[in-house]
Amino acid sequence: MTLNIVLKYDNGTVLATDTRIMFGFTKRDMAFKIEFLTPYIGVAPSGLTGATDDILAKTRERLTSPELPSFDLVLSAISEEALKWYKANHEKLGEEEEDEDPYAFLLASAERIRKVDFKGYSEEVWDYQCEGSGDPYGEYILQNHYTKGLSEDKGKELAAYTILEASKVDPSVGDQLQLVVFRKHAKPIEVGQEETEDIKSRVAPLSRAFAEAQISTVEQIVEHRRNINALWLKRFNFRLFLPDEKAVFQIMKPCRSEEEFTNNIAAMALLIDQMDVKEMSKSITGAQRGSINHLEGFLAQNLRSSSTEFISKFRDVVRLRSTKHPIHRADSEFLEVVINLSEEYPPKWSRLYLKALNIYAESLASLLQLLQQHDQ
Repeated sequence: MTLNIVLKYDNGTVLATDTRIMFGFTKRDMAFKIEFLTPYIGVAPSGLTGATDDILAKTRERLTSPELPSFDLVLSAISEEALKWYKANHEKLGEEEEDEDPYAFLLASAERIRKVDFKGYSEEVWDYQCEGSGDPYGEYILQNHYTKGLSEDKGKELAAYTILEASKVDPSVGDQLQLVVFRKHAKPIEVGQEETEDIKSRVAPLSRAFAEAQISTVEQIVEHRRNINALWLKRFNFRLFLPDEKAVFQIMKPCRSEEEFTNNIAAMALLIDQMDVKEMSKSITGAQRGSINHLEGFLAQNLRSSSTEFISKFRDVVRLRSTKHPIHRADSEFLEVVINLSEEYPPKWSRLYLKALNIYAESLASLLQLLQQHDQ
């Protein structure tokens, strides 16, 4: 069995399927099922593999005209062949196969979607459709998450998410995917393996332990910043950190991909950068550039502090932002910080982000401890 998903997005159609085939209690993955009946029309079969293979082979034989077949012509061919196969073989089917519908097809182009059942009856699909094993669960997900006018990226993510979630509850559905995008006025594109894995990483929910660790660290960051500002105000008559609730909200968001890492690390660097440089400049001799340099000079002059470890960690976090594409081109400085923190490249973005969060929290704790020592 398999699970097929098709849905409309704002400029075409996304057709997706898992790649699992079941033979009794034996399963095989990486069996790609979507095929093209014309350069612009694709089909995803579900159900009895022998039946769908025979029906599609006969359909292809009927589509040998030098003229490009229309969607309706392809639909007619596959519908007639589905009915012929059923009439010739239905007595051989067991009761269970008859009750569950032995096979079905989802026919897709950029403009149209059609569901074809095992007797050749077909229905137009205007928004989304799922067929195969696990389809009640897939239907529930799509009903709650699908909206008209989805972008292409959101359409691919929703199709992938639906199949991945179904694979958790139905052993007949695998978690390896095949996705094809049908775009208006263009040939369809089969999504490559690298992009497919990236989509899967974006839609996969983070583990509960990871999410709890992230929330706990952000709470520490907020608390440390609040305490630092209170002691700073008491000693220097101004607050060190400027408020930025939007950035705090951003660093609490999940980080499952490179794109999400870029957004979150930019917000974290913003929290570091946004210090009251104007007030610090009043008591610093010599020109300073950048908020971290101002902080280092201010501490050296006002607290006689030579501690630079947490200053260096602030800089490491900012380097993850300032040299990271698309904010800036990735370069050797960025690679050096990433490898020092994660010991691998490319990194696991979620782990790297949690590491950066912890470093920021630890650096704030060190700064707070320094202020508390001078407050005694």
